[in-house]
Amino acid sequence: MFARIPEKFIHLTRWSLTLGWLLLIASLFVDPFSAQLTAPGQVFAASQDCFQFQGECRPLDPYPMGARIFWGMVLPLAVLMLLIFGHEAWRRICPLSFMAQLARGLGWQRKRTISETSWLGRNALYLQMGLLFIGLNLRLLLVNSDRWLLGIFLIFTIVSAITIGFLYDGKTWCNYFCPMAPVQMIYSEPSGLLGSAAHTAPPKTITQSMCRTVDQNGQEKSACVACKTGCIDIDAEAAYWDTIRQADRKLLYYGYVGLVIGFYLYFGLYSGNWRLLSAGVWNETDQLATLMQPGFFIAGRAIPIPKLLAVPLTLTLSTGMTYMIGLWVELKARRTNKRLGYPLSLDQVQSRLFAISTFMAFNLLFFLGVRPTLGYLPLFCQQLLSWIAIVVSSLWLAKTWYRSAQKYNRERDANLLKRQLHKLNIDLYQALEGRSLDDLNPDELYALAKVLPGFTQANRLQVYRGILREAFEQKSVIPAKSLKAFQPMRQNLGIDEESHWAVLQTLQLEEPHLFTQQRWQTQAMEATLYRSADAQNLSNYSPTDANRTEIGTKAKTAEAQNLEATVYRSADVKISRQPAAEPKNPANRQPNPNSENTTVVKPFEDSSNEATTGEEQ
Repeated sequence: MFARIPEKFIHLTRWSLTLGWLLLIASLFVDPFSAQLTAPGQVFAASQDCFQFQGECRPLDPYPMGARIFWGMVLPLAVLMLLIFGHEAWRRICPLSFMAQLARGLGWQRKRTISETSWLGRNALYLQMGLLFIGLNLRLLLVNSDRWLLGIFLIFTIVSAITIGFLYDGKTWCNYFCPMAPVQMIYSEPSGLLGSAAHTAPPKTITQSMCRTVDQNGQEKSACVACKTGCIDIDAEAAYWDTIRQADRKLLYYGYVGLVIGFYLYFGLYSGNWRLLSAGVWNETDQLATLMQPGFFIAGRAIPIPKLLAVPLTLTLSTGMTYMIGLWVELKARRTNKRLGYPLSLDQVQSRLFAISTFMAFNLLFFLGVRPTLGYLPLFCQQLLSWIAIVVSSLWLAKTWYRSAQKYNRERDANLLKRQLHKLNIDLYQALEGRSLDDLNPDELYALAKVLPGFTQANRLQVYRGILREAFEQKSVIPAKSLKAFQPMRQNLGIDEESHWAVLQTLQLEEPHLFTQQRWQTQAMEATLYRSADAQNLSNYSPTDANRTEIGTKAKTAEAQNLEATVYRSADVKISRQPAAEPKNPANRQPNPNSENTTVVKPFEDSSNEATTGEEQ
């Protein structure tokens, strides 16, 4: 939906939101006006004259609304937007992401990317979850209602984003550092309620929140620099299925539920007043002075644990508890699925548990954190918003419940196959009995490809080549993983593995830009090099784009440099045009005991141990 909105309009929207956010930050330091709205008798005034705090009834004084607007209005709206419209909406208008790209707009951005094999590349989500955890602790301890500290905190975040945007290319801040990225994953994966489907888009479409720019002719074009493979901005659902079994995803989804519970539960544990969010929380304007005061007030008694320790203790226990419960429920679900004969794939079981976690987290966030702050609205409006939250989250859950990696792959493959069949010079009228290709479901398309009169093996290879070409153009599949990704397609078309390699090598020769413009060229070249040399010659080698500096790249050996010279013998193509031949008898090849990896890999073959995202029984 949002993917089709013109970039010019989105650009103006980003500027407007950014200026509005900067104005809100300025109001945290100087705001002589908004306090009048919280005075007695005004729209945002509390319904009582004082609020209960650790056994005392403290007076409610008028206060500037900057912190309340940011925490109580802006962030909940962002979460609702993620659930309804998906990541593609927020990623295109996010003010922080926009400011992280200021260096690129000014031409100052350095051409460096983070290697996905480096520590940061492998642990980015853990880092972002850690930053989110620290941020929530800081909010409870310092910046929830202390406007000066909140302003300093937000300025520090903006400066950090701009600095990362200057040092690294692409959306490095969003993909590797932003503490809001885990929240975005929770509420927008695998797709928003009204999110668009990138895997069924026409060829050369700028999908979802893919980086884009407007040329001199007013036409939008891709500005992707391939800073991350499997990018959520290109195809969010593909990225979701590709990483669904990783341990960091389980910690994120299961632990986040506890993080929400612990965060809002603490307001009551701290004050002894379960309605603190309705008014009194915004009156604690000097949070620094409370750090060493009692952090718990339970059953009318102050517990002598400083707030400085009570906050992280509460969040750690609640997060750990729901994480362990999530793992236990997952184990039970897997055993039940096995006992029933695997009616669901392992990925689909995992996805449904993640969907339940998101549904719980969203409703807990609304009813524990947002609903208590809506007292300034008429009761009818409060009830209406509550029902909207329930209905929207329920519709999202119903949509996500029946999604699976197999269904996604079949939709993607059927869409690619349909377009290739349209290009064939074959009369389909009689075979389809008056129907069109667009009327066929994936099963019918595969059956048609098998029994179509005049559909020779050459036609099948032509179709398969077109499918690979479009997939690489759309960046929905990288060459290194195309063998696994299109295995069902090859089976239905009757194409063997050797034909796959032949088609891939032909594409490399005739359309090398499909292999060099994207970040996957590193994987492709590594596979080619490993096929043509002993692994010990490359144990310290990580090829890079000639125009980039990969973080974490090790020094090349002399042998690797010689091999690289072969690969880079064309300055334009930057990739081996003639992959080295297979050893005549690989079975008799003696492994080198000093090598960490002696596997012989075919060109572009994915030699990683990552789990496949297809349907598994």
